[in-house]
Parts: sequence; structure tokens; C-alpha cells
Amino acid sequence: MIKKFFLQWWPTGLVICAILYATLNSDPVGADELPPIPYLDKLIHAIMFGGLFSALCFDSYRSGSPLTLRRKLCFALAAFIAGGLDELWQDALDNGRAAELLDFAADGAGILIAFFTAPPAIRKVVKRH
Repeated sequence: MIKKFFLQWWPTGLVICAILYATLNSDPVGADELPPIPYLDKLIHAIMFGGLFSALCFDSYRSGSPLTLRRKLCFALAAFIAGGLDELWQDALDNGRAAELLDFAADGAGILIAFFTAPPAIRKVVKRH
């Protein structure tokens, strides 16, 4: 049963690990070496949490569950809560990072965009027999 769970949800787990590394690490990609692009971190937050919502939908759909409105709303809420917890953890850790309301808003924007764009793409990519 545990093996089946990990086989079904490994993409979501991988996305969660990437988000935790990127947001809780004090300097995950050598940000000092990147060119200063305004609001790049907000775009990255939107991509990460839109990606989390998308991974949840992908894993659920490929396991045979339909992407109903209720299921998508639950996944969106879970991703949104994860974004909030991530900001709180950043604030609680002593690693030079702090919680930002705009990061949390970017998380929500990414989830909202993915809410409308990911499910149709997933249905086209995952072929059911």
C-alpha cells in the first residue's frame, strides 16, 4: 500500500521537495550571481505553487480519478495552504529569509492560473484506455 502511494504520488513529492529546497534554503541557486530582474522571485513563486497544484491534478488523474471541480478546489486549497505555511517557515527559520505577503499573493496567482490551464493539458497528455 505504501509502495502504491509513492508510485502514484512521486511527481507531487518531487515538486514538494523542490519547493522546500528553493524556499527554505538561504541561497538555493546563488541568487547573488543572477542578474537583478524585478519581481523574478514572484514569478518563481507563481510557477512553484502553480506547479504543485498541477502535480496534484496530474497524479490524481493518471491514477484514474476524475478532475472534478470539488477535487480541483481541494487541490487548490492544499497548494494555497502550503504556500502560507512555506512563508511562515521562512519567517521562523534563521536563514536570512523572511515571509512576504507578495510572495504569498504570487503563490495564489500561480495556483489560479494553473487551476484553469493545467487540467485541460493533463487530460490531453494522459491517455486513458
